[in-house]
Amino acid sequence: YEEFLREQNEAFVSYKEERDKAFSDYLNKEWKAYKQSMGITAYEKKKPSILPVAGEHLSQVPAKKVLVLRQPPAKKVEKRYTDIIIQPESEALKRVFFNFFGVDITLHYDTSMMISIERGVTKEKISDAWSTLAKSRYETTIEELKSISKKLRLNDWASYLLIKQTSKAIYKNENEAKIFTWFALLKMGYDAHISFQNHRVVLLIPVDGELYNTVYYTLNDRRYYAIDHYAKGKLGPVMTYDNTYEGSSLGIDFSIKKVPLLTQQRIVKRLEFDVDKTHKSVILEYDKNLFDFYQTYPQVDYVNYFSAPESVLLDESVKKAFAPLLLGKSQSEALDIVLGFVQHAFKYKVDTEQFDAEKVMFPSETIFYTHSDCEDRAILFAYMVDVLLGMDVLGLKYPNHMATAVHINEKIEGEYVSYKEKSYIVADPTYVNANIGLSMPQYRGVKSYDIIATGGEK
Repeated sequence: YEEFLREQNEAFVSYKEERDKAFSDYLNKEWKAYKQSMGITAYEKKKPSILPVAGEHLSQVPAKKVLVLRQPPAKKVEKRYTDIIIQPESEALKRVFFNFFGVDITLHYDTSMMISIERGVTKEKISDAWSTLAKSRYETTIEELKSISKKLRLNDWASYLLIKQTSKAIYKNENEAKIFTWFALLKMGYDAHISFQNHRVVLLIPVDGELYNTVYYTLNDRRYYAIDHYAKGKLGPVMTYDNTYEGSSLGIDFSIKKVPLLTQQRIVKRLEFDVDKTHKSVILEYDKNLFDFYQTYPQVDYVNYFSAPESVLLDESVKKAFAPLLLGKSQSEALDIVLGFVQHAFKYKVDTEQFDAEKVMFPSETIFYTHSDCEDRAILFAYMVDVLLGMDVLGLKYPNHMATAVHINEKIEGEYVSYKEKSYIVADPTYVNANIGLSMPQYRGVKSYDIIATGGEK
């Protein structure tokens, strides 16, 4: 049996070397220029810069009144990492240290991995760098990257950021770091491509879903995005190859199934609004390290924001702050309180004025900023309704606006939409002073909208 295992291991090593050599030979030959395509924008029309204020209110006397009786159960508090140190197999390995969203990382590499890309970039230099890395003792570094990603429960995007930060810690210039990032992504199963222009290396990565406002290149009918050039405008043609590295076919999946196990850093924020003409203030808490991670997100499909989990800190502070306000209220009354909070606790400003580019915010980001626009408020409202009331919420995306709709067990006056044989009443967190059931005048009766399910489906 041991002989069989040895033979199988030798066969695998031989196969790996043949695969790497074949890819290196390909890199030396088949390069050509590819033209850029500009990434699409999320909205067909410009979002309004001035919002209407509702001067009307619908009847809030439901045909049947359903009281808010219980809160959804609290999340389990999970172990958080403050540092990760993996003991190396050999004392001869070098070490790099860096902080990854609050977690102190110690990672090891072998000097045989060192490459040099100076005085211009050519396909020959990239092929030579690949050969050097493929022949090096890279396995420890790749296995540590995989182990850290698993320990911290990182999604694809967070794993990419970990690889990128590792590359910058090991290599002395940006081109070398991007080449190792490409190499590591391929070894971890992602279909990354490397390209160059004007002596600059450009990393190209396919994604699952849409990546907005980002240049991409089409190779074999698949889009490869210039991931580091999000929202930076035109890039121009690049030289690259259209082959794929055997066994590496994954794109970057931006969905977040569970909160990463990063070091927790508590931030407190006081927000003010009115309830039944009475001024209220609430204290909310969020995790700064998770907030910093969410800040790195480019603009991707909206379902990723609606379905993403938030920190236990924010969940529990939202429950603590709003439970007394919702006590004894009906579903419709509770929804109006949450809706009023999101409408009044933040000032309105479109992304292009606040960030000079489109930016969709996760709930903790909206809590942090004093200004937000329609999709940010829709995402925050959907999150709060889920945490506080456990009710099903949809995102409603119009050509230049976003609102929400909630499945409610009461029958009250207002505008409804249908989805999967269920009725949802419209709730617009951006339409100031509007209660549930009211759409902005320009969207009443409009049927041209996309439905985004908060459970992770469009």
